[in-house]
Order: sequence, then structure tokens, then C-alpha cells
Amino acid sequence: MNNVADDGMNRLEVRITELSPTEWRICDRSIADGEASAVLGFIQQVEGAFEVTHLGLLRERTYYASFERAAASFAGRVVMS
Repeated sequence: MNNVADDGMNRLEVRITELSPTEWRICDRSIADGEASAVLGFIQQVEGAFEVTHLGLLRERTYYASFERAAASFAGRVVMS
């Protein structure tokens, strides 16, 4: 799945790794795989919604109706690994 933002802003290119059928880890592709600093956050499917946890905002959770919108909250370009 690839999404590219056309808003002219600098957006991160991210890697999405499925951890389970309902959980995904989001990483910055510009940082080496396996580096803890690459992890940007997580997406978890919860009762028909997709809960997003950005590691920079641990006390906040955001919910989206689709996986695509949840993933887009991290970056303009998404690459599944």
C-alpha cells in the first residue's frame, strides 16, 4: 500500500510491520531497521476502529474509521514490509 501526500510538506516515509492481525508497528524508513529510535508509534484495531498511538504523544490516542487514514496520520508515504 503506497500513499503519497501532495500537500508540499516534508513528510516521513514510513514502514508498517504487522505484529498481529490487529496490531501494527510504524517506523521511520530513514532510520536503520532494528534501531529503537525508528519506531514512531503503533496502530491497533479496536472494535471496528483503528487506534493510533504516536510515541511522541503517549497520553493521547486518536481513532480512525479506516486503516489507511490511521497510517496516513504518520506520513504521506506508506510502505508495507
